[in-house]
Amino acid sequence: MCVLRVTGRKFDPAKHLALSTLRPYAVFRAGDPRLASRPDGPRHEFSGFKVDVSRRSWASLVGQVADAIGFLKKHRQALAKLRRTKEVEDIRLDFPLDLRIDRKTNLAQFDYFPPKLVSLAGALGCGLEISIYPPDLEQLARGRQGARTRRSDRNGHRRTRH
Repeated sequence: MCVLRVTGRKFDPAKHLALSTLRPYAVFRAGDPRLASRPDGPRHEFSGFKVDVSRRSWASLVGQVADAIGFLKKHRQALAKLRRTKEVEDIRLDFPLDLRIDRKTNLAQFDYFPPKLVSLAGALGCGLEISIYPPDLEQLARGRQGARTRRSDRNGHRRTRH
């Protein structure tokens, strides 16, 4: 479920997206509530948008990376234009991963980005982020939230298990 996130304090995502080939699943403005279900809750500090890059499992970094390389190649011009937009402060690919450390068989976790992804992303001014979550995140969240409806995690990933 790799996600492209583009943000800036003074960025107008709607204006930019009207002329872009990128199709976001979420657009937000600074000051808007982070969660529609909690209008009095935390607010967005930045304006921006999020685009699905990969729908691969959180257990498949290799698959997410392959999809991200294809995405960067396909949308190279749109991303280069974004990077030239002075109001854009941050462009990043966020790769969600399941935590594999279980203290029994896995005592450490190592993940790798191949040079092809790093060079493509770097040439476009796009950062790389890994967000690591416990595999039982949904269960933990339900326990903490009680009867609240399921929500996106803090980085905007729509949790789906494969």
